[in-house]
Amino acid sequence: METTTLFVGIDTNISLQRNLDKRKKRQIKRTDLIELTPNVSYASYRKDETIIRTYFLKKEVILFVEVTSFIKEMEEIFGICSSDLDVITTNLSHEALIPKFEHVLKEYENQTRHFPILHAYGQKSWHDEALIVANKEALIKLKNAIDVALKYGEGRLSASTSDGEGYDLYVKCLNGDAETNEVWRNLELPYHDREMYAPQEEEVDPYSINSVYSQLLNRQ
Repeated sequence: METTTLFVGIDTNISLQRNLDKRKKRQIKRTDLIELTPNVSYASYRKDETIIRTYFLKKEVILFVEVTSFIKEMEEIFGICSSDLDVITTNLSHEALIPKFEHVLKEYENQTRHFPILHAYGQKSWHDEALIVANKEALIKLKNAIDVALKYGEGRLSASTSDGEGYDLYVKCLNGDAETNEVWRNLELPYHDREMYAPQEEEVDPYSINSVYSQLLNRQ
């Protein structure tokens, strides 16, 4: 079975001069540095027994970092990641990854100035309607996240509510149904009226079934 790996993009403009001291403090050592192209360098880091792969695009000052259990420490060193720069892959060769990084950067730079606004109104109880209200930019990002989830099992997008409060929306593709998939049978239901429905201890937390994004979710 192929392993799915997530890289997140970090704008390193404010961290370039300070990351060495931060790495020493957190005992993260650089173990390799290779100039792949005039604009792309590859570096690997070690924390305990974990190797963390990174790619630095010099012109854009963006560092793509492999997500591991130490992603929080890597963000503290280099900066906060943006979901608009997520790269999910099953091929870890330089030849496969560099075009993916360049593609998401091009899309990132060409984004409209209109920020994606998305409201997801869930069901209070069974048979209630659910509703998504979004602007065009958010719906395009949602479509792209769904396409990624169909290919790799998971996707995410960043949006905000109309009061400007930003958040990440995760999309999980869970195959089968309640008859064929035990997770579906035991998954916590989405109803949010606690007078009508309260999750039981044995029910599965919906966030726990994420694998690609599990390390990012664990920060919360």
